[in-house]
Amino acid sequence: MDIYAQNILDRYKKPFYKDKKLDASIRHKEANHSCGDVVEVDLQMQGDKVTAYSFSGNGCAISMASADMLGDLATGLTKKEILKLTKEEIYKMLGIEISVRRSKCALLSLLALQNALIDESRH
Repeated sequence: MDIYAQNILDRYKKPFYKDKKLDASIRHKEANHSCGDVVEVDLQMQGDKVTAYSFSGNGCAISMASADMLGDLATGLTKKEILKLTKEEIYKMLGIEISVRRSKCALLSLLALQNALIDESRH
């Protein structure tokens, strides 16, 4: 098995950021209706910077591993930096080839994270 594919399975089976208890200042949920994956992100912010990240949800190994790995990437970034993240950066973070069919799975947590920050700024 490819080392990157093993990393996906490891983060799926033993996620670091899943269901951590946070006093979240921002929460947002997204669903991939084509397959049933659901991701909800919880964020603690200090000013414009993400200081803590957690997620909950269920789905395939790619969507759950992506949500977990996104915690490594997002923690410490500013709102502006997170809103500039691209799908290519998420694919690189995952380290595996993502087919068109699986792209929604891989990007669901990024969508939830970015929409959380967009929604928060509207209030």
